[in-house]
Order: sequence, then structure tokens, then C-alpha cells
Amino acid sequence: MALEKRGNKRYMSFAVFLDVDGVLNTRKTVISSPDGHIGVDDARIEILAGAIEKYGGGDIVLTSDWKNVRIGGDLDYLRDKLMGYNLEISAVTKEHWNKRGQGIQDYLEEHPKIDEYIILDDNRFDFEDFPPLWERLLITDGIENAAFASKTPAVEAIIFREYIKELS
Repeated sequence: MALEKRGNKRYMSFAVFLDVDGVLNTRKTVISSPDGHIGVDDARIEILAGAIEKYGGGDIVLTSDWKNVRIGGDLDYLRDKLMGYNLEISAVTKEHWNKRGQGIQDYLEEHPKIDEYIILDDNRFDFEDFPPLWERLLITDGIENAAFASKTPAVEAIIFREYIKELS
């Protein structure tokens, strides 16, 4: 796994492109966010944190519509919940509406040091238009129910899914 040096520490060039709804919660989630939407489940954040740790660390890039909510409400709630498990959002993608694959592709082009990544999402959006993304997409109904989108998943997706299964 590729390592990148930042200051005195070395980090992998690994990123998790994270959707929230359908990954860190489901329609069965009973917790509400401060703005009255479906909240996130601590157990699912714990699985995410454990899988990232087992993988050797990495950055979280938020792809979810949660990145567009008002500051001080649900976005701060999400950040606080993640921080409770030593996770933080490193960046967000900039796509429009259902062009999530294009947003991730653009992000990867802007950040060439990322050579390993996975995508956690409950929707397929335009991911099939980008074969390398499709191979790294784990379709979820809650993170514990992650499944490969591609019939030929990338190694990163296989490893990360195994960690998820182990921690679930």
C-alpha cells in the first residue's frame, strides 16, 4: 500500500468515498439528526472506523448530500459522530445531483496521490460509466450489508468488504 509523508507521519494514499444515507443509517434507523432527518447509527460508524483502521488508515471524502446541509446542524452532527470514533471528513466532492461518479473521478484527477480507494454508497448513480470506480464500489443497505457492484471487484473492495464482514 502506498504511503505518503505529511509532516513527521506517513499516511497511505487511501481514501474512502463515503455516502451517509444507506451506509451509516437505513430506513430502519430510529435516531434523528438535529435537523429532524434520519440520524446515523453508532454501530455502523464503529464498523467503518474498524475497517479503515484494519486497512491501515485513510482519508474520508464525503460524497453524500449531507455535505450540502447547513453548518451548525446535521453536518456538524455528522462530524461530531465521526470524531467520536477518531474519524474525520478530510474533503468533499463537488458533483451535481446524480453525477456522483463524475464527482469522484474529478476528485481523483485533482488528487493524483490517491492510488487506493473504495466507494461506499447505496445507489449506483453514474458509477458504471467509470469502470475503475465501478470495481471499487460497495453497494450498501447499511454498511454491514456491503456487496460488490462489479462482478470483478478491485482488490481494495475485496479487502475492505472482508474487514466489514469481520467487524459486523
